[in-house]
Amino acid sequence: LKGAIGWQISSPAMASLGGRSRGSLLPQVWRSCSATQKIRQALCGAEFPDPPLWQPPRRFGTRPRPTADALRSPGTASAARWPPHSWARSFSSGDTGQPPEEEAQTGSSSETSPTSTSLAPMPPGAPPPGDLTTAAGMEELLRGGSKYDAKRCSGCGAWLQSHNPEEQGFVPAEARDNFSASGRKKTRKEPMGVPVDWVPDGVEVLRDPSPKYKVRTRMLVCMRCYRLQHYHRTVAPVSGGFYRMEGGREWEHEAEIVEKVVRRMRKGSIVMMMVDILDFESSLVPELIDACRNRRFPIVFVVNKVDCLPQSGRDKGLDRVKAWVRRMSRQLKNARIDDIVLVSAQNAYGFADLENRLRHHLEPSDPKNIYVVGRVNSGKSTFVNRFLWYVGFKHQGTVHYKRTVGGVTRSPVPGTTLHFVSFNLPKGFRLIDTPGIPSQCQVTNLLSEGIDLYSSLPRRKLRPISYVLHTGRSLLVGAMVRIDQVKGAFSFVTAFFNPAVTLHVCQTNRVEDLMARKAGDFFYPPHSREDCERLGPLVRHRVEVIGSSDRAWDDIVIAGLGWLAVSGYGSKEIDVWVPSGVKVFRRPSLLPQEVRHRGVTRFHPNHRARGHRVFRKKNAIVKERRDRELRKALREQQATMEADQAAPVEVPGNVSFVEDDVELLPGYSVVKAPRGESSGTARSQDAEE
Repeated sequence: LKGAIGWQISSPAMASLGGRSRGSLLPQVWRSCSATQKIRQALCGAEFPDPPLWQPPRRFGTRPRPTADALRSPGTASAARWPPHSWARSFSSGDTGQPPEEEAQTGSSSETSPTSTSLAPMPPGAPPPGDLTTAAGMEELLRGGSKYDAKRCSGCGAWLQSHNPEEQGFVPAEARDNFSASGRKKTRKEPMGVPVDWVPDGVEVLRDPSPKYKVRTRMLVCMRCYRLQHYHRTVAPVSGGFYRMEGGREWEHEAEIVEKVVRRMRKGSIVMMMVDILDFESSLVPELIDACRNRRFPIVFVVNKVDCLPQSGRDKGLDRVKAWVRRMSRQLKNARIDDIVLVSAQNAYGFADLENRLRHHLEPSDPKNIYVVGRVNSGKSTFVNRFLWYVGFKHQGTVHYKRTVGGVTRSPVPGTTLHFVSFNLPKGFRLIDTPGIPSQCQVTNLLSEGIDLYSSLPRRKLRPISYVLHTGRSLLVGAMVRIDQVKGAFSFVTAFFNPAVTLHVCQTNRVEDLMARKAGDFFYPPHSREDCERLGPLVRHRVEVIGSSDRAWDDIVIAGLGWLAVSGYGSKEIDVWVPSGVKVFRRPSLLPQEVRHRGVTRFHPNHRARGHRVFRKKNAIVKERRDRELRKALREQQATMEADQAAPVEVPGNVSFVEDDVELLPGYSVVKAPRGESSGTARSQDAEE
């Protein structure tokens, strides 16, 4: 109440209200225009103007908008001004900032009449009350009207619309009618059989306690989010969203997105930065860290996806991973060790440690906004869904965590979240999922098909496999990466990639021929030859590594795909061939003992990533593309036929319009055309008469 009207309620006013607390008074005052005259006099010592001049303020603390009658009143300008309340304070030099009662005692000249219709002017340079798009912290609060109306997609945060399928937030009108005004729908699976009213005596009735007949709540999402959640398919890229810059242009550098995200954060908030343990170097955004620290935001680094790391040998825990993260935390520019927490958004591992750490930054009496920021595909949306489940949030609808259906949309498609997605937590806190910072140096930036993206990014526990490489032999990782050993003794190369990525060892002099014949068919991702050709020629990066006989000392990281641990005695020179623009890193080994625990695997063509399920998906892709080409050819043929039929026909002058031996209906005769015309016309005799 103090922040809404600018001062506290005086003691006589509270006494006249029977000693009610300020918290119980607030809903009665701001609920509607029908508040009692007693409450109005207690607040300001005078009567409020009659409705519709009196308007309740907006929920997020801004002053109420002036009504149309107030703007049309005499003596007012056409520009938007503050409402004509007796407690409206002017920002001019004569404003004292005191309540009306205190101003009357001090004899201030800034006191206005209770029933006056003059409007207090806005401060110079302030945005109009309706324009909140540039105000810090207001991006996640813009809902567009009543809080009970579903104006935004609950999956990606886009504004919902039903007129342009090419734009973001498209929802068919017939699908939107099936949901309530708040964007919810209750569904329940009906049991099979015929329902009966009664059961004869002696018939046993079995009760099914399974949750499959439980009532579920579905939230309204846009068509893009629905396809990503239920079918894991990507359609044509949606234009616009958070990645559209001013003037309608697309982003060119990731620093533009960083500035756009940080500029919309509310002052005094806390930032949780997601870091992918499987892609540690690429998921760090130095520009984002610097921008948050310049605005003095406390940063908690959340290292995600630790559940995907293999656990072998005697060390079943994550102690060695924690030690490795502490050593690598030097790259986080003097980050505190306590502010680095290892979690798993898939199974809520480490959330208790994260909760204990947040207690050092949050106070129940001082609610703040909690922003989840980071690189694309770092697990921000998955973390938000699991964190809401952990704190007992009940207003997100039914969420299937394994099927990735419901809640905030999560998928390997870069830029799935288009806008800020906000959730109100108890005691005034707010959890906000932000769009990811795009990267031009990751493999996923070059892939467009859904099956390629889902095959590249690890989603389950990795299954590392070790091969022996001699000088003159190569390791093919899908159809995108090629590893050649150029110099040194034999090496043990342990590959940490998604199990859906094919691995193949061959002679280096045969690589060109194999890639030309089997890229997209036997080596994938990509799963089609067209996508392989779209990647372009591979670029070579020479890396020098050092290893020992029983462990690996160095890792070779391919941004956005995975890494290889190289062991074997002595120094070696390895050529890494990747698509143009993809970065290659060398770092201290994360899991150096895997070759010792698992041993060396002999190559077999059907060892991994090949099976009936994969081949069915590949055949479906080929069939879909053939059908697409066939439909395109048929449409072009139909358009050509229609154009030929609609074209004007040129008739020579010596050809008659009606043949001579044609049989006419009774009452019709052939009339010769006058001079200058080249054909005859058949017309009715009655018409001539």
